Amino acid sequence: MFKKLINDWRNNKDLLYHLTVSELKSNTARTYLGTLWWIVDPILYMAIYYFLVGVILGKGGDDYAVYLFTGLIPLKWATACMVDATTAISSKARILQQVYVPKLTFILVRLGVNTFKFLVSSFIMVLFLYFSGVDLTVNALNFFILIGLNLLLLLPIMIIMAHIGVYMKDIKNMMQYISRTLLYLSPVLFRMEDVPDRLRELLYLNPFTNFLVSYRNIFLYKGQPLWDNLFIILAFSLVLLFIGLRILNKYDKQYAKVI
Repeated sequence: MFKKLINDWRNNKDLLYHLTVSELKSNTARTYLGTLWWIVDPILYMAIYYFLVGVILGKGGDDYAVYLFTGLIPLKWATACMVDATTAISSKARILQQVYVPKLTFILVRLGVNTFKFLVSSFIMVLFLYFSGVDLTVNALNFFILIGLNLLLLLPIMIIMAHIGVYMKDIKNMMQYISRTLLYLSPVLFRMEDVPDRLRELLYLNPFTNFLVSYRNIFLYKGQPLWDNLFIILAFSLVLLFIGLRILNKYDKQYAKVI
């Protein structure tokens, strides 16, 4: 199963590259700011929540802006991937009815587009941390390992969402509500130390909680990621990826007929 995944990537890497670049260009083609939106968007996103929680409610503390930024950027990446995945296959009816393309290609394109935007946002985040007086240590290099682990979790989720999106057109609307719910069930707007002990363990069942805490550990607290929890998530991700690839292979020839 995983061997087929690697072979499909090798055989279609040029197509994958061109589709990803095309998607990135189409996202900004009809806007005045163009690619500047990739820089402005995370800043505006952070400013809105900081104004609501930090200014109006007066909560969060002096370092709330950097705390908020380091949580919003990774979670926004995850939720954008999951929402976009719901139409990754179903929106390609014209292509699929004319030529055979491995369906994973379209999912990888959505993952690649959102990951590129995430990397741009992450660069802005690091600059923001630097100018906010946050001292980055060598532990911050674990950021790249965290990205890899996060990708391995997002890919199988996206595969399953893309499959469901072919047969259930409302899944995108459902995922948009789920993504909003994740914002409140993940430690983005609140600190884990403020959560009662009996609820804290439940929040750690959310894999994105472990990633957000890990991102903050390496950037803000000069610590290590939650390696034990992340290795469990890695094992879960690989199992889920195996299931997702089996689903894609089983229904591969049916998608063009359904959409």
